[in-house]
Amino acid sequence: MNPGTFAVLAVLIIIVGLIVYKMIKDKKSGKSSCSCGGSCSGCGMAGSCHKPQSGKSSDTSGDNSIVVEDQNVIKKITLQIDGMMCGMCESHINDAIRSNLNVKKLKTSHATGLSEFLTNDVVSDERLKDIINKTGYKVLEIKREYIS
Repeated sequence: MNPGTFAVLAVLIIIVGLIVYKMIKDKKSGKSSCSCGGSCSGCGMAGSCHKPQSGKSSDTSGDNSIVVEDQNVIKKITLQIDGMMCGMCESHINDAIRSNLNVKKLKTSHATGLSEFLTNDVVSDERLKDIINKTGYKVLEIKREYIS
């Protein structure tokens, strides 16, 4: 093999290795390689991208704030989310919630703009907004129901 060919091959192997290393590092930290920015209208990656502490929980559905810090209490949390346009958007939201909270019966609909789930986690409004905002969507409203 000629030295020039060997040098080019070595550089290519190093570049590919660095790309793979960065992808693994991003995956572990919850970052995505998707370039849709959270708006999936026209997204070519449909169905294949995005993954992405507890505090006090308070009910924001009325004037009276209810604080529940008991992890034995099951909470039904409903998020009204702005910006979902398709099934892939639903998947982005679901992946973000699942990767940050211990949830049961998670259901998200781009048609209604709602994401509903059950959790025992104690989670603040700020934490919920942060989880969703990192996906490129915006939480408009948070409602809580306490089951037991």
